[in-house]
Amino acid sequence: MEIARRISNFLFGMECLGCGTSSERLDPWLCPACRKALVDGGWEPKFPNADTLSLYPMQPLTRRLVHALKYGSIPGMASYMVRQSSLCKGGDAVDFLSPYAKPFFFVPVPLHRARYRERGYNQAEKIASAFALATGGRVCRWLKRKNFHVSQTKLSRNERAWNVVGAFAANLPARLPLKGTVFVVDDVFTTGATTGACTSALGKDFPLPVKVCTLIYDEPATARMDFVADCRMEWDV
Repeated sequence: MEIARRISNFLFGMECLGCGTSSERLDPWLCPACRKALVDGGWEPKFPNADTLSLYPMQPLTRRLVHALKYGSIPGMASYMVRQSSLCKGGDAVDFLSPYAKPFFFVPVPLHRARYRERGYNQAEKIASAFALATGGRVCRWLKRKNFHVSQTKLSRNERAWNVVGAFAANLPARLPLKGTVFVVDDVFTTGATTGACTSALGKDFPLPVKVCTLIYDEPATARMDFVADCRMEWDV
């Protein structure tokens, strides 16, 4: 175990992504105190509406971790956060999913190819994979992005809605499953403009119920203040 810890510290550094303090007890990204804070926060998922589950509230810690997922080239952060949430610990997130018919199909919000080239991966796909692993579901790329739009964080609620109109299109298989539940997956839920546009893109006649799952929920006003405080942040929800 000591050898594994030393290798982890060498590969990932010794600075906690949560509080920034140096520690030799990272796991591999958080010190014990920040990991406890993340686990505690994971017991309080948010439900922005009756059809949406967000595993965490937006807090300084969760904001930093999603920033690391999206801009820090740490795709493993998606599964790390899902594992620490109530989805994997028998809490409210499990209760949210329990009424819905299985199998579960997790459909990631598609990333424009320009953003994909920048990051090397779609963070929504990483999150969808983590959800699927935790629930025995499947990842299905049933959506595609048609247009490249500006960051949602810069926009008002109405501007967010207009910004994603027509941005997505269905990419459905020739034969859809006859039963189950679809969950559109993204990193952050703010106003629901992006996930709503994805749901609409699946079409009015889509045969399966469609819900939404995200890592964190951010109040719209907080999202705008975050952008002012840190213009490098780009929440794409």
